[in-house]
Amino acid sequence: MNEGASGKNCKHMNSIKAKLTVWLIFGVTVILGITGFISYANNKKQGEADYQALRTALKERLALSLPHGVWQLDDQYIRLTLDAELGWPSIDAIRIRGDAGLNVGRIRDNHGVIRDMTPLEHPTADDVLKVPIIYQGKEVLGEATVFLSRQGLMNTLQSRLVEIAAQIIVLDILLLILMTYALRYFVFHPLTELQQALNHAASSTMLEDVTLEVRQDNEFGEVARSFNRIVARIMAELSMRTAAEINAQDEKQKAQDAYRRLLETQQTLVEAEKLASLGGLVAGVAHEINTPVGITLTTASHLATVTQHLNGELLGGSIKKSDFQNYLQTAKESCDLILANAERAANLIHSFKQVAVDQTSEARRDFQLNEYLHEIITSLRPRFKRSRIDVEIACEEDLLMDSYPGALSQVITNLVVNAQVHGFDENAEGKIRISAQRQPSGHILLQVNDNGRGIPTENLGKIFQPFFTTRRSSGGSGLGLHIVYNIVRQRLGGTIEVVSQAGHGTTFAIELPSSAPEQLQRETS
Repeated sequence: MNEGASGKNCKHMNSIKAKLTVWLIFGVTVILGITGFISYANNKKQGEADYQALRTALKERLALSLPHGVWQLDDQYIRLTLDAELGWPSIDAIRIRGDAGLNVGRIRDNHGVIRDMTPLEHPTADDVLKVPIIYQGKEVLGEATVFLSRQGLMNTLQSRLVEIAAQIIVLDILLLILMTYALRYFVFHPLTELQQALNHAASSTMLEDVTLEVRQDNEFGEVARSFNRIVARIMAELSMRTAAEINAQDEKQKAQDAYRRLLETQQTLVEAEKLASLGGLVAGVAHEINTPVGITLTTASHLATVTQHLNGELLGGSIKKSDFQNYLQTAKESCDLILANAERAANLIHSFKQVAVDQTSEARRDFQLNEYLHEIITSLRPRFKRSRIDVEIACEEDLLMDSYPGALSQVITNLVVNAQVHGFDENAEGKIRISAQRQPSGHILLQVNDNGRGIPTENLGKIFQPFFTTRRSSGGSGLGLHIVYNIVRQRLGGTIEVVSQAGHGTTFAIELPSSAPEQLQRETS
């Protein structure tokens, strides 16, 4: 993967070098081309000026030199004069026509040889100059026709163009060679080293060997020094961060251990709270059962004594009808009393048994909510026996639930006991009302309301927090309502809200599904 990245980077580097070289060559070529074009234009202009000057000077020279030779009809002189002028490359031919049939012409052929022109020969020319031959400024003796050509000028300009193009090519080649070497040595070689160092730093976990050797005392040398400083700073930061991470891991582990111990302690306290609640229930029920059982035992003992006395009179033969009738009346009253108290004790035992089994087994089953609420309150009657607080139940009939009755019993017990302990002063009159009704959504709204002192506003947001209590000095653990909150939310799958105002009582509103959600099997350790 690193090799592929290095190959891509090399391609990018070569692309940059090629583009930079192309642009430099292009710039130099354009500059040289512009200067060459200006030089070419100047040369062309100068050549044209020289040509016009030659043309003017030629006209003047011929006007001065030819009249004498033509007047004398001196062909040899005329030819020498014309040959002298044909020495200029721009003059191809000159023809002299004059009076008395004079027709002398000289021409330079393609091989540069000057010869006579035939009378009918008419050479091609770019320019024709006609010079009248006037003798002594008065008499016109004839006319000289000069055949001029700009081909020499054009050849000179073409040579100049070739020279300029050759200069541009040579300079571009030299520039390409110099730029290739200079860019490679001064720019791209340091950049390649920097790039390789960066790639190595990106792929390596150890930065000790990721440094650049400073070979040049220029901008790239400063870049190398800056890179080395950055690597050193990163190494220092990494060392500090590694140490901080190790410390954070240690602190995290300590926090997790402390949190686990806290959860274990909290669970232990919750279980202790449940057992304490169950223990209080056992003590209360035992105390409550003691009365009907004592009455039953006393009545049975009295009935046994009366029966033994009647049996003695029967054996002695002194029994009377009134004695037997009195015995029957006593036996009937005793049996009624024994049955009433035995039934009362049986009801207490049944309620206690059902509630206690539900709280300890945490089993799921179907139950009628109305009947079960009465069983719960029956098991709590001993707690309210010597108080002036009435507990009422207003529940719709046939509210069948498929849930966890033990969990529900724990919730109702904690809420009712919490209302008794925190909602009312000692020996104060009050009322606790438990209501249940089915909602249009199919859920069941269960409310526990009291007309006690209420909850201060600043404590409303804290009552479900673990270990929050206003009666710690009186033995409060602060777990009662926390247990209620967790059971309602997690075990029963419902919601719980509290509405209270200081001096106007408290209402706990619990919304439960008729069928509790399935619970994962508890892990056992």
